[in-house]
Amino acid sequence: MELAAVKTPAELGDLVGHPGETLTATLKRTILEMILFGYFADETRLYPSDLAERFGVSQTPVREALMQLSSEGLIEATPRRGYHIKTPTADQVTDLWQVRSGLETTAAERVIARLAAGDLKDADLAPLEEIQRQREALGARMTTKLHIETNAAFHRTIVELSGNRLLVAVFGSIQQQLIAAWVQRGLDSWRKRLTEDAVEHRAIIDALKNRDADKCRIATARHVGRSLGGALADLEFKRAAQAAKA
Repeated sequence: MELAAVKTPAELGDLVGHPGETLTATLKRTILEMILFGYFADETRLYPSDLAERFGVSQTPVREALMQLSSEGLIEATPRRGYHIKTPTADQVTDLWQVRSGLETTAAERVIARLAAGDLKDADLAPLEEIQRQREALGARMTTKLHIETNAAFHRTIVELSGNRLLVAVFGSIQQQLIAAWVQRGLDSWRKRLTEDAVEHRAIIDALKNRDADKCRIATARHVGRSLGGALADLEFKRAAQAAKA
């Protein structure tokens, strides 16, 4: 496994606002994307003055964006030294994946119950199959960003099909997509896992279509468990690489 090259400014960092979005929100989203998808190298310090100059804005909204990212635990404030890009701990990763496993299993069981009751039809599972088809069709053209986004879309769709709004809200709040990208930033190890991902995603889809709660529970647990193992392996590799540089 090797550390991937840091992205060039042309590949990331465009400050493009969404409708109704404040400048602070735009800055936060843009900086977060730059952090997660490799614009900044590991151990980079983020200074409000430098970022303000880069984006052509005042330092106030930049500071607000950085403070929000810090409060969410994605970067760390260092007195008189700006903000430091953090690496998650093994405990943080394990806790998140355990919660994710419980939420996704519950969601899948609800989907099967809704299918059995006629509240959902097989056609409602088509978005899952389409997302997986797109992932497989990309092949070698898959980028880290597309991998993270399409994988998150697959799992989020299952939760949304549960029809439980609270479950959807809780699933969104754990920021699984962000943490996955946080762990994998700068690595390409995920490419070696795409085949296993595809097999496991297909097993989950088949179990849903067959209304088989037991097989779905097993398939979901196997998939999330293997994903956790990969995340912890990535984390250990990054820590070893950082220690070797010290």
